[in-house]
Amino acid sequence: MAKDNVADKIKSIYKSLIRVNILGWIVSVCMLMLFFRVFYLQVIRGSYYKEQSDENCISVIKIPAPRGYIYDRNYTPLVVNKTSYTFSIIPVNFRQNPDRVKALNAIASIIDMTPEEIEAKLTRGGVSTEYLLSPVKIKRNISEKELSLLLEKKIGINGISVSQEPIRYYEKNNSASHVLGYVGEVTDEQMKLTKYNKTRSIGDIIGQTGIENYYDDILRGEDGSTLILTDAQGRQKKEIKTTPPKQGKNLVLTIDYRMQNFAERLLDRYQYKGVIIVQDPKTGELLCMASKPDYNLNYFSGNIDVREWKKLIRNKANPLNNRAVQGLYSPGSLFKIAVGTGALNEGVITTKDSAFCEGIYWIKTWPYKCWKRAGHGWVDFYHAVAESCDIYFYKTGLKMKVELLSKYAAMFGFGEKTGIDIPGEKAGIVPSREWKLRVDRSPWFPGNTVMMSIGQGYIVGTPLQIMNLMTFMANSGYAMVPHIMKAVTLEGRRIESEYKPRKLSELAVKPEVIDIMNSALKLVVTSPHGTAQKVRIPGLSIAGKTGTVQNSHGDNHAMFEGYAPTGNPEIVVYVLVEFGGGGAEVAVPLAREMFEFYFKTLRGK
Repeated sequence: MAKDNVADKIKSIYKSLIRVNILGWIVSVCMLMLFFRVFYLQVIRGSYYKEQSDENCISVIKIPAPRGYIYDRNYTPLVVNKTSYTFSIIPVNFRQNPDRVKALNAIASIIDMTPEEIEAKLTRGGVSTEYLLSPVKIKRNISEKELSLLLEKKIGINGISVSQEPIRYYEKNNSASHVLGYVGEVTDEQMKLTKYNKTRSIGDIIGQTGIENYYDDILRGEDGSTLILTDAQGRQKKEIKTTPPKQGKNLVLTIDYRMQNFAERLLDRYQYKGVIIVQDPKTGELLCMASKPDYNLNYFSGNIDVREWKKLIRNKANPLNNRAVQGLYSPGSLFKIAVGTGALNEGVITTKDSAFCEGIYWIKTWPYKCWKRAGHGWVDFYHAVAESCDIYFYKTGLKMKVELLSKYAAMFGFGEKTGIDIPGEKAGIVPSREWKLRVDRSPWFPGNTVMMSIGQGYIVGTPLQIMNLMTFMANSGYAMVPHIMKAVTLEGRRIESEYKPRKLSELAVKPEVIDIMNSALKLVVTSPHGTAQKVRIPGLSIAGKTGTVQNSHGDNHAMFEGYAPTGNPEIVVYVLVEFGGGGAEVAVPLAREMFEFYFKTLRGK
């Protein structure tokens, strides 16, 4: 038995040795084959594969989509595109330059930027991009001289890339600058917003203000791309594939450039700062929205001139501010429309009730003057509106108290945004007892009521909100949401969609009250003592209201708003001249010219 066991163990060991020997031969053969393969690749075919490797660096170059065009309501082009050249750096290739600092200095001297500014562009949100294959945009809209010098430098500096790119061109320079707005590179702060961080990347151009911003998604289009083979130094070898971009959709605005231009030139003629707005009350379409001072939109196209930018931001008149929706002003005597409507509707007064105006009204030891120092004598409701008697409305406001004044201010749209399709609109303020206690930490006094009753004091609104006082009257009790976009179009003016007018709100007042107020507003123009006599145009019936708004920072602001024709209103006109003085003397003549231009020049009546 012992001999058999020994024999079995010997056989087992022998078989194991055979298996190990076979495995060793297999490993040896594999190693030998691998050696010959490496020898073949590295020695025999090494130069060929090195050349292929050098040529297989792929750069992805984004092709920005041209933004859609913007037209006025008559298809007059306001914003188009033009071709420009953009200088970029491909980081992964640029890092291969033997002397990076020298390369940066050479580029900086050509494009009028500091090396530090270029480095900042190459650092995305604080993260280095040196291994990035895609170009990083350094400067847009380079000059022909810069283009020529950069192309020369491509021979000695790795990573330089120059490409064509569409940029915005504003056909009318300053015209409608606050309406149209401008574009610019998306900022680091904007990239943190959900609106942009999933659809945009650093270096992308987006609408920053105005229509360009509000309808950015429609105007933007779809970017294309080009895949390019480059060598190790970043020199382009050949294009692999190109996906063309798709241009954005076009916008047709409600703005009539002829009227916009006329309003702007009217303000320029007298070097006025202020606002002129013209609206179709039935639809809410804005035919013109002029805000002065303004600025040249083409300064923002491509690379903004630093000197021009500094001039704009240092200008105390704040030309970048769209006064029509961002300026806050006391409505002055225009607010008497809301006060009169509320007082009649609540039964606080009737049209037959009269008040005596002797030019000054006392509350204990505090005097409150009428604009007419000699006084108006006895006035009823119609005369009080036509002649804008302050003391009549002081007494009316005190009867209503702040609660009713605030109620009707809110009913007419103060304190709420209108919803216009332009960013940056402000809501204004409707004061109340609680508001004053919270903000001013003091109780509401009768003097506050007196001032509010003539649209002064704490109540403020934007010109667009103030204009709606008259829009409600023109529409016999309702106002539409003001808007600037009329339609979205494709190639060949094919309409993809149109804006559907929407009602903003409706006055909860008796119809006869609105009729009474409209009759009084006609007297403002037609009465021998009406404050808006200068707006009269033969053959055209106009209703309106003047306003002279006290201003703690200087001369009074001049205001006027009106609609025409009174039987079937086609337009509402609002005029504000900052520091202009009296509304009757300054704002009314401008409004007259706007009415004449619309009905005689445009409509041929």
